[in-house]
Amino acid sequence: MLSQRLRTARKTKGLTQEELAEHVCTTKGTISNYENNHSTPPNDMLRQLADVLDVTTDWLLGRTDEVTAYILPTTEQTNQRSLDELLQEKIDDPDDYYFLDGYLDASEEEKKEIRRYWYDLKKQWKVSKVREERPPSLFDITEDIKKK
Repeated sequence: MLSQRLRTARKTKGLTQEELAEHVCTTKGTISNYENNHSTPPNDMLRQLADVLDVTTDWLLGRTDEVTAYILPTTEQTNQRSLDELLQEKIDDPDDYYFLDGYLDASEEEKKEIRRYWYDLKKQWKVSKVREERPPSLFDITEDIKKK
């Protein structure tokens, strides 16, 4: 059941196995193994797959036919707040806010390139087991890229 639903959700999102693998920091071969029922993803990978594919883990596992989780209706007050206000509540670091604001205005190709860089960076950190108390700000990362 998992293999079929994973393939269905991936294709529905318009992703290749390689693109999905990039989103969850794994390899195309691993995704292929999941889709061909040669292996089963661990719980943390299952959660990542569900998040990227906008489905629930219960749906992927065949426990329910409800693809997405129930979302509570928004209040009238929430509807009246602007996107900028909602983002500002969630973001403490001004660098992050301006980066996200720029990301939202970027073209699809630019967004794809930003995401690709981010996933590559996460892979590098995972391989080298970098554990900083505070990760570098997005501003610092972009400045380092500009210098190269």
